[in-house]
Amino acid sequence: MFTDKDKIHVMMPATMARAVMFMNTNKSEENIRKMINGNRLKCGQAGILLDDEAYVVCKGPDRDIDRDGINLLISLLLTGRYDTVVVERMTDLTTDRSDLVEFMKDAAGIGVGFFVLSTMRFHMYGMGGMETGGSPCGLPNGFHLEVTV
Repeated sequence: MFTDKDKIHVMMPATMARAVMFMNTNKSEENIRKMINGNRLKCGQAGILLDDEAYVVCKGPDRDIDRDGINLLISLLLTGRYDTVVVERMTDLTTDRSDLVEFMKDAAGIGVGFFVLSTMRFHMYGMGGMETGGSPCGLPNGFHLEVTV
């Protein structure tokens, strides 16, 4: 592991994290599969194993934390099979900051973090602090890793 003043660089871990993808999209099933295949490659570069069938798709414009897709995601996380949620942006989960903070706290409580494809960074609530670079969504006490591949 190499650390400098502004970033934490992490090499690919010896064991890969298991992840479930969460997407907000109205694309066809064929296009969703293409996107997941591309995202699987990005995740693999960061040491994250995105399973073939491990994804939840929310269709429609709703970004409310109480929607069915989030409930399905929570059910999958509670199985203990996954330790990472992959999203394009954190706002795919919800646009409400307090709901997002609460969701991240609950996820961290069961050992689940978030890998954001748009920044290629991992976030887990309660680990590290703003001195490690904070998080792009501005959450307090956030943690991020800049993955170098």
